[in-house]
Amino acid sequence: MLEQGSEPIVLSEVFGQGYDCFIRNKTQFECIKGGRGSKKSASMALRTIIRMMQYPDANMLVVRRVYTTLKDSCFAQLLWAIDRLGVAEYWKVNTNPLLLTYRPTGQQIKFRGLDDPLKITSITVSRGSLCWVWVEEAYEITDPEAFRKLEMSIRGSLPKGLFKQFTFTFNPWRENWIKERFFDHPNSQTFL
Repeated sequence: MLEQGSEPIVLSEVFGQGYDCFIRNKTQFECIKGGRGSKKSASMALRTIIRMMQYPDANMLVVRRVYTTLKDSCFAQLLWAIDRLGVAEYWKVNTNPLLLTYRPTGQQIKFRGLDDPLKITSITVSRGSLCWVWVEEAYEITDPEAFRKLEMSIRGSLPKGLFKQFTFTFNPWRENWIKERFFDHPNSQTFL
């Protein structure tokens, strides 16, 4: 349950059944695959908004291969989640550039495309720490070096209570580096 304002949000009612492990997962890497209608992006958006409100020093980066595809995908999905949770009054929405700011704390959800690698390497936040990265349609990232640069964007230690996490959401894939790195060689820091 999440308290916001005067009304509690019952997570099981928002997410539906079967998402407890995903909601509570804090491993460094998550690979969430599924076809259309599997609720992977909707669940990720809901969890993102809830986590931002629960962890006052955390910030997030949302990435796709091409920046212009973010507005009608992840950005729209996060706006839906804000509305679904009934917390719109707490969020400031910017569309140029894409940016969501949690008003009570100043935390931010930033959006970038891997079509401009230089914009990935120098991401900073004005308050708290950059903790989480959501890579939507991760199979579009065909170059493991692009991910390595992205991985370097969250470096250093975090304050107690925070954790680093990279979440990949994607439809079933063709053979690529994600399958080889995470599925062919799973470890305890990867949620599949």
